[in-house]
Amino acid sequence: MSTRFRPLLAAVCLLFATCLLTAAPASAQQQPTVAQAASAKLDAARAKLTVVEKMLAGQDISDTALQSLRNDLDPVTQSAQDTLSELQPRLDEIKTRLDQLGPKPAAGAPPEAAAVAGERDEQQKRFNDIDEQVKRARLLLVETEQVGNSIVNRRRATFRQALFQLSSSILSPSLWISAVSELPRDAQAARSVIGDWLDNAMTQLRGANGWFMALVVAAIALGYAIAKIVANRILSRKPTIKEPTRLAKALAAIWVAMVTAVVPIVAMMLLIEAARAFNIVTPRTEPVAQVIFEAVRRIAITAGVVRGLLAPNNGDWRLLDLTDETVERLARLAIAVAFIVSGLKVIEAFNDLVAANVRVSVLLRAVVSVMVAVLMIRALYGVAPPPDPADDCFGPPIVPQRDWYAIWRVCAWAVIAIILGASLIGYIALATFFVDQLIWVTFVGAAAFLLHIIADDGLAGAFQPQAAVGRAIMNSIGFKGDGLLQLSVVLRGLVSVILWIVAALLVLAPWGIESDDMLGSVRAAFFGFQVGDLTISLATVFSALLLFILGFLITRAVQNWLEGSLLPHTHLDLGLRASIRTSVGYAGVLLSLGIAFAHVGIGLEKIAIVAGALSIGIGFGLQSIVNNFVSGLILLWERAVRVGDWIVVGDEQGYVRRINVRSTEIETFDRATMIVPNSNMVSGVVKNWVRSDRVGRIKIPVVVTMAADPDQVREVLLEAVKGQEMVLKTPAPNVVFASMENVLKFELICFVSDVEKSAKVRSDLNFSILRCLRDAKIEMNAPAPAPVVVKLSN
Repeated sequence: MSTRFRPLLAAVCLLFATCLLTAAPASAQQQPTVAQAASAKLDAARAKLTVVEKMLAGQDISDTALQSLRNDLDPVTQSAQDTLSELQPRLDEIKTRLDQLGPKPAAGAPPEAAAVAGERDEQQKRFNDIDEQVKRARLLLVETEQVGNSIVNRRRATFRQALFQLSSSILSPSLWISAVSELPRDAQAARSVIGDWLDNAMTQLRGANGWFMALVVAAIALGYAIAKIVANRILSRKPTIKEPTRLAKALAAIWVAMVTAVVPIVAMMLLIEAARAFNIVTPRTEPVAQVIFEAVRRIAITAGVVRGLLAPNNGDWRLLDLTDETVERLARLAIAVAFIVSGLKVIEAFNDLVAANVRVSVLLRAVVSVMVAVLMIRALYGVAPPPDPADDCFGPPIVPQRDWYAIWRVCAWAVIAIILGASLIGYIALATFFVDQLIWVTFVGAAAFLLHIIADDGLAGAFQPQAAVGRAIMNSIGFKGDGLLQLSVVLRGLVSVILWIVAALLVLAPWGIESDDMLGSVRAAFFGFQVGDLTISLATVFSALLLFILGFLITRAVQNWLEGSLLPHTHLDLGLRASIRTSVGYAGVLLSLGIAFAHVGIGLEKIAIVAGALSIGIGFGLQSIVNNFVSGLILLWERAVRVGDWIVVGDEQGYVRRINVRSTEIETFDRATMIVPNSNMVSGVVKNWVRSDRVGRIKIPVVVTMAADPDQVREVLLEAVKGQEMVLKTPAPNVVFASMENVLKFELICFVSDVEKSAKVRSDLNFSILRCLRDAKIEMNAPAPAPVVVKLSN
């Protein structure tokens, strides 16, 4: 390199380094703070909320527009929640720092260091900035919730207004006259639309397009025929299975319904797509084509549900306990209602296309509603209930079950009454709505019923000990048969609850109770809602519950380790071991509760407030429980009564087996369990045979005649004790001359090392004493006095 370029290169490098050094601080200064970034995010969310509020101020807003506005609130809510989640931990950190720095010195106090004052001012400024944004986010959440509630109320009002709009009755002559008078004009408009559509179709299908379209239609028809043949073979339920299980019936029903519905739906979808490809379906006729496809789908799904659930031709695979006649009636009713309602939808779409008179549509809806009601009456009238198994029972009576068919029949007759009444009064929209809901609720109920059976019976079979899933769980987790059964019951119940909740949401959605609104409330409850200064959320509660369960399991593990590993290698007695184990359990449970409450946000000061509020209840209703609990703690720590001790309480005695929170369990000598409240153990009189040691005293009374020699009796009694190994040598056995009234009374007193063996020692001593006295020819009792005979004169 030439030397004349070196100064220039050095200058460029120096200039570049200077720019880097100066740009870094500048960029650092230009980087927004956390509060500024949160403020910008909240400003954007506030702008979206303002737009929604302005649009909501309009009077004439359709339900679709209201739903769109409701969806626009979700990003606003998410932004506010994200801001709170980000800023609240930072705000708590700064508050902790300010608490450590303490307040400013009071007037007249010695001044503090400049560094401390500056640090406090800096932290206070950051705290104020972030606290401002936190308050803005909370306010934005409240406003968003209020706007959302306003939208929901507007939607429900719109729904009620459309549903309960009063029009002409079906019996009104003016309705029929007006509709008939408009028929010529509507017919002329229909002929014009159909003519234009035919001209367009003929134009599009000229030449090769017509042949291609014909080939496509022929291919679709051939494929439909082949698919129907294959479907019929697939749908054949095995006749060799005479008594299939409920799970097999449900799986077969779903398979039959799917195959039955898929074939015509796919065929119609291909036909419409072919018509669109050849421009036979114009943008003007597109709504009619869409309604025709929906009509075919409705009829196909209805036919699938009827064939799958009711099994008209195969009673062995029928899930519902219905007769063949009832199934045939219900099948005809379902198919007829699906055809009639689908035809009405197609005619309404065509009326919209030709701009037909509104009274014609009202009359068609009323006629269709009445037709559906009449068909339901014809199908339900005279249907016999399923046979009662108790009628043919000659043994013990069968427990009666709930008659669900009677409930459904009552509901069906109520729907019929509403449809007919609304059509006669003039609420045609209400009658049509109930007809549509009849089809929708039937479909949702059938699907939920089949899925419930599959989930319930499937999980029950999968969690059997001999099943693959059950064996895997038992081998991996260590569950036993009972534990596996309990897990199966819990999972089945949880799946059933979720399934029926989803079904309820689907059923309630058309009634103005939108699932989005309900799910929004669920999300608010799950992710948190404010109660004062406490944020409560199902997620936090669930995680706190998991923390408590984890702490409880750890506590049990520590207790088992102490009982099985550590304490057996110590010189502590069984009672002290049990006290230590129970105390560790209490401490672990209390610690787990404290951690769980702290995770929710309930500190010790709030628990103290709650405890103060409950003090009145504790003083009255819970006094005995608290008394027994405290008494149990006294028993554990004072150890006046320990597990394994032989105690006497009142007229009962036995061994202490367990000291619980409320009571103490005592096993009597009759192998019965006696439950004694802990307060009675502390405040009452309890005799403990093994409190200080296990040495016990035995006192055996001996009565002999007045002719016996007292010294000889003493020697005989002491000689009888010498053969007993369980009798202690120290203190030595002793004989007490108790009294001499008509007989001589002695008491043999000795001690045994284990008081629990005193009964056996007493028995052995009685045998030995009796034998020794007889060998010494000492009579034990004086002979009975001769009876006194008294003679009475006349």
